[in-house]
Amino acid sequence: MAATCECYAQHMRDDIAENLYHLPYVMPRRIAVIGDEVYFTLRSAHKIVKYNLPNNCLSMINPPPHTRSPIALMVMEDSSLGFACTESSTLYLWSRKVNSEAAAEWVKCRSIELETIVPVVDPDYQPFVVGSAEGVGVIFINTDAGLFTLELKSGRVRKVDEPAHYFSVLPYMSFYTPDRGILLALSKTH
Repeated sequence: MAATCECYAQHMRDDIAENLYHLPYVMPRRIAVIGDEVYFTLRSAHKIVKYNLPNNCLSMINPPPHTRSPIALMVMEDSSLGFACTESSTLYLWSRKVNSEAAAEWVKCRSIELETIVPVVDPDYQPFVVGSAEGVGVIFINTDAGLFTLELKSGRVRKVDEPAHYFSVLPYMSFYTPDRGILLALSKTH
C-alpha cells in the first residue's frame, strides 16, 4: 500500500532529488490524535503525515518553518494540531488552524526563551524538544545538563533525568483510584 500512495511516492522522489538515498520512515515519536485523524512525522520532521481513519487516506502536511529538529507534535487546548520546536535557545509553539473558507495554516502561538529557565552547561549547546505530554501541557526538553519538563501554563521547569542521548520521550500517565485500592486491599485480607 505504501508504494502506491502518491504522497509517499512524492516524498521518495524528493529524497532522491536531494541525494538522500534512503526510504522515508515514520519517526519513533509521539503521535497526535485529533478526532478521526492521526498525525505523525517522517524522517527528521521534514514532513507531517495525516492519516484519516474513516477514509483510509494519507496526506502530507508541510510543517511550520523551522530549521532544527527534533520536534514534538501535540494536541493543543483548542483541539488543533500543535508543533513544538527549538531554535537557538527559544522554544516555539505552533498551531495548525483550519478554516472552512481557506487553506489550513500554521500560526505561531508562543515563544519561550529557554536560556534563563533551562540550564545548559556548554554555552554552544542548544536545547531541543524530545516530546510532550498530551492533555497536561508539558514539553520535554533535552540539554547537556539533563532532561527537563516545562509546564506551559505555569512556566515551571523541573529536571527529570540526568544528561543522556535522548531522541524521543514517550510519556505515559497512570491513574490511581483510592476506592479501588481499598477494595483490592480488602479482598487480599479475606
